[in-house]
Amino acid sequence: MKFDKQLSSVMTAALLCSTMTTFSSAQQTAAGGAVAPAPAAAAMAPATPAASAAADAALLRSTPPLTEDALRSRYVGKLIFLRGSYLGDDLNFDQNGKVNGGPAVGSFTLSAFKIQKVKLSKHKLEFEADRYGLHFLGALPFEDETKAYDQVKISKKPVHISIDRELIVIPKVKKDKKKKDEPTPQEVAAAQTLKTRDAAAGTATTPAMPKPAATTGAAVETNEALAAVSPAHSAMVMNKALDNIFAGDLDLRMLSHLPDFWQEYFTSKSQHRPFMPADANVKVLSEGMMPPKVLNSIDPSSNEYAQKYGIAGMELLRTVVDASGTPRQMAIARPIGFGLDEKAVEAVKNSHFKPAMLNGQPVPVVIDMVITFRIYSNRTKPGSVIKGSKETVLAASVAGSEEPAKP
Repeated sequence: MKFDKQLSSVMTAALLCSTMTTFSSAQQTAAGGAVAPAPAAAAMAPATPAASAAADAALLRSTPPLTEDALRSRYVGKLIFLRGSYLGDDLNFDQNGKVNGGPAVGSFTLSAFKIQKVKLSKHKLEFEADRYGLHFLGALPFEDETKAYDQVKISKKPVHISIDRELIVIPKVKKDKKKKDEPTPQEVAAAQTLKTRDAAAGTATTPAMPKPAATTGAAVETNEALAAVSPAHSAMVMNKALDNIFAGDLDLRMLSHLPDFWQEYFTSKSQHRPFMPADANVKVLSEGMMPPKVLNSIDPSSNEYAQKYGIAGMELLRTVVDASGTPRQMAIARPIGFGLDEKAVEAVKNSHFKPAMLNGQPVPVVIDMVITFRIYSNRTKPGSVIKGSKETVLAASVAGSEEPAKP
């Protein structure tokens, strides 16, 4: 799948939806190209326990067995995104897809993975994957801005990702030799658990056993121990975990969890318009207006990935500077990727401005800012002078000047 087409599909989806909503990508299996429905998207109101149970029962009936071959077919060689944008080379998730250990979180542009190996065992599902950085094109003069982004492998060694499995436990019960014709409390509890689950799934296959007169403490403990007795149930839980961890594309569920400045970028792209704040009091630079001036040196830091792989260029941000000179709402107008966009936004947020002036009064305006990233050296350090020239290397600039704007 070409990445420009991938981004185009995201734009189309965003255009059709007035707000960012969440949904789960379909879960694919290996054999015969069968497709197992993904868990339903989170609703605006919490689902009732009965509705959740019914949904799980329907999902359980349609969930195929979890096999290593099916998982290889689904993931190996495919580019996927880590929903939590976690950094690190060893990531572990519980059986519900919640990350363990609190790893550092980075940009989604540093959280693409290509799966190389899959291993399924009784206790875990393990992946070996290469981490990729996304480099948006167009920030340098020779790059083709009509293409969405390029992918660059950035991991030195495979990243290890493991997910805990819900264990399949079918305990062996021992019969009392003195009472061969009467089931033990453990047998009764086990039979009831299996019968209830099979009935919910529409596959009642367990032979009925006599109904106990009362639920004993031993029966309750056995019932709890039999929380996972079905391979299909274990597969369903794993499919939900996988959907909580990975995104096969930049789907709306993933976009909805990105920072506002990224959401504004994708929304503006999908609607083919520049970002404009909703506040009607925020003005656009016009004739007779003095644009805002940056009062400090904006020197955004790079990162090891961008420096190693030569990712640089000019980031374009649209920023609201209020009447006090404080940068407020921001949107990316032209990204670079590789985690540099977040660095640019952070640098501008920590800056101070002389506010725009109109008729002698400070006014809030939306402006375009150019943030320049370079491959750092003494020659390109912000504030230095280029050899043979009087030009000073700048880290950022405002589109405009201190002179009143002209038509």
